Amino acid sequence: MCGRYANAMGGQQLAESFSARDETGGTQPNFNVAPTASAPVVVIPSGQPTPAPRLRLTRWGLVPSWANDVTIGNRMINARAETVAIKPAFRAALRARRCLVPITGYYEWHRVEGVRRAQPYLVRPADSEFGALAGLYELWRPPSGDTLATFTIITTTAPAGLEFLHPRSPVVLPPAAWSHWLDPGLDDPATLTSMLGPAPAGVLRAYPVSSQVGNVRNNGPHLLEPVTPAGDEADGTGRRATHAARS
Repeated sequence: MCGRYANAMGGQQLAESFSARDETGGTQPNFNVAPTASAPVVVIPSGQPTPAPRLRLTRWGLVPSWANDVTIGNRMINARAETVAIKPAFRAALRARRCLVPITGYYEWHRVEGVRRAQPYLVRPADSEFGALAGLYELWRPPSGDTLATFTIITTTAPAGLEFLHPRSPVVLPPAAWSHWLDPGLDDPATLTSMLGPAPAGVLRAYPVSSQVGNVRNNGPHLLEPVTPAGDEADGTGRRATHAARS
């Protein structure tokens, strides 16, 4: 699963990195993005004469267009790649409302036998300062008030070498696939779901970070810094403190 992530870039830098127009009003970096928070995503809205990427603020936790209550989004922060094409909450968005979720990395917690507190790890691209997760977005219109844009992050099986953190991982799309994923002319579920596999070996690396990330009120670049884990290298397998996804 993916329940917390970091984005160290502001709106202008994100817009430049994704060749998108910034429509966020100048969003700031967030090193501890949690469910229900507003975060920037990259979309290509359909129905435009000249489709082009846009950077927009969207609430994490997808609320289907047919939902009666916004709180349903609290349970829909992730969508499984294996069922995203058939689940009623996600299948329409897969065809028409896909997005990229910019990240510096995502957090996972690893529990070691004999250590009381689970150790948070940051998983990030091995050869880049940022990456993008495969996401879906939806527009929910309440009985009264403004339309709410929400998103979910698609997950798949964990990359080889990172299963010790969690059996699942968010789908990290390679830059070569970004425009294809966003293409509003692409609506074939089989083609889209074929893009949703785990990252290849060597694409991601993981290292332990401060337990402060467990509190959403804590924020700042210090949360990205590696630390010595409780028990010193004790993840229960003899691995070093830094791990790379490998086959």
